Amino acid sequence: MVFNEQMKRKQLLDYLNQADQLQRIADHYPLAVARLWRPYCHRWDGKGAKAARVRGCGKVMQHVKNDLYHCDHCNITEIRTSQRQAILSLGSEATLISGGNRSGKSEAGCMLAVAYANGSKEWWVRNWLELNNLPLDLIPEEPGEVWVSALSYGDALTYLRPKLKKYCPTNSKFIRWRAQDRASVLFENGGKILSMSADSGREKYQGGAVSLVLLDEEHPQSIFDECMLRCIDYKGKVLLTMTPLKGITWPHDIFFENIQPGYTQYAISGLDNPWISSVKLRRAIAHMSEESQRSRLFGDFTNQSGVVYPEMKRAIHVVKSFEPPEDWPRDRSIDFGTKNPFACLFFAHDEKDDVLHVYDEYYATERTTIENGRRLNKKYPDTKFRWTVADPESRDGRLTLARECNIETKTAPKHLGVVETINYVKERLSLDANGNPHLVIHDNCKHLLKEFRLYRWSDGAGKDKPIKKYDHGLDALRYQITFLKRYLQYQ
Repeated sequence: MVFNEQMKRKQLLDYLNQADQLQRIADHYPLAVARLWRPYCHRWDGKGAKAARVRGCGKVMQHVKNDLYHCDHCNITEIRTSQRQAILSLGSEATLISGGNRSGKSEAGCMLAVAYANGSKEWWVRNWLELNNLPLDLIPEEPGEVWVSALSYGDALTYLRPKLKKYCPTNSKFIRWRAQDRASVLFENGGKILSMSADSGREKYQGGAVSLVLLDEEHPQSIFDECMLRCIDYKGKVLLTMTPLKGITWPHDIFFENIQPGYTQYAISGLDNPWISSVKLRRAIAHMSEESQRSRLFGDFTNQSGVVYPEMKRAIHVVKSFEPPEDWPRDRSIDFGTKNPFACLFFAHDEKDDVLHVYDEYYATERTTIENGRRLNKKYPDTKFRWTVADPESRDGRLTLARECNIETKTAPKHLGVVETINYVKERLSLDANGNPHLVIHDNCKHLLKEFRLYRWSDGAGKDKPIKKYDHGLDALRYQITFLKRYLQYQ
C-alpha cells in the first residue's frame, strides 16, 4: 500500500518536472514546440465533398496521399489541406502557397523563415522538424540570411513582424523592430532575418545573397525576379504566400501555366484550420461573389468578371486525357494565323450521349500555312476525320491546305455572328437533367483551357462584343460546334 502511494507520487513528480522543462523550452525557444496544423475530423463541405457531414469525431485526420486525408474512427476519406503539406510542397527554387483567409499560410512561412535563418544544427530547429514529421534536410544545416517582405511597412509592423517574433528565441536581437523602414533580427549563431517591404521599390532587393525569401501577399513580379537572382549563390528558395484576390495575375502564369523546373504550388484552405470556426468563416464572406469566396476560402485564382464562358467549370468540363473509342467519329477544326497562333482542335463525338470531346490541340506561331498543314498530317496520319472545318473568312488558307497538304476543309456557317455561335458553345457547356455536360475538354489541351479563363467581353461594348485576344482555339471550337449543330439538324 505504501509502495503504491510512493510510486504514484514519483510519477506525478516526474510528470510535473517534464511539464516544467517543456514550459521553459516553450518560453525560450518557441519554435521548438510549434506545431503545424493538420485537419481535424469535423463538419466540412469544402472541395470534393459529396455532401456536408453533420459532425465529426474531432480527431486528427491521417494523410493518405496528395490532398486526401482519412479518419480511422469515422472511416471517411476527404480532400483536405494542411500547413504541414504546404511546407512539404517546397520546390527547389520557388514555391507558391495560395491560401484562403485564416489558413495559416503566413504563419507557416514565418516558422520556416526562423528555421532557415538558424539552420538545422540548432537542436530546437531539429525539434521543430521532428515534432512536425518534416525531413531534416528540408532546411540547410548552417545559419543564413533570410528576407521576409510585406507589401507595406504598415503590414510588416501590424502582423508580419509579430508573427516572426513569436517564433524567435528570447536571446535574439531585434534591430529597429518598430521602424517604418527595414528592420532585422540577429541570432546568436550569426543567422539573420531582414524585414522588408514592397513599397520601398525593386532597387532595395538588389545585391546580396540569401538562403530564403518569403514574399507575403502578391508582390510586383519585378521584385520576385530580383529575389530569384539573390537566391542563386546559396541555392536558396523564394516562397510566395498569398490570397489571390487580384484574379489571373503573374503568379498564376508562372506557377500554373508556364511552369519552370523547381517551381511548385500548393493551395491551403482556412476551412481546414482546426483553430478556426469554418461556420463563422463562411458566414463572414457569404455576401461576396462566388469567385471571391473561392479565393478567400480555398486560395483559388479566379477572374470571372467579364469572362465570356463563366459556365465552364474545370471540375465538370475537364477530364483526364484518354484515347477515345475507335467508333467515335473524329473531326478537326482550324483557325488560321501566322503572327497570331494557328490553332487546330481535334474532336471525338460520343454520339450515344451526344458529348463532344476535345481530345487534343495544335497551336503554333511564326509558321506558314503549308508548314502547319504538314505538321497536322504527321500528327494523326492514320486517323480518318469526318471533316475538317475552318474559318470561312480565310479562303486563301483553306485553298493552300487543299492544294499543298491534301487537307480539304468545310467552311463554318458564315452568316452567323460571333455572339450567336458563342451561345451555341454555351448550350454544350450547360448541363442536362443528370448534371452532365455535352462538351468536355481533355486536360492535355492546355492552350484551350487557358483561353477559356482569359477570353473576355469588351468593357466598352457591354456584353455584345468579345475582345479579340485569347480566342484562337475558342474560334476553332465555335466553328466545330456550329458545323456539328447544323449537321445534326439534318440527320
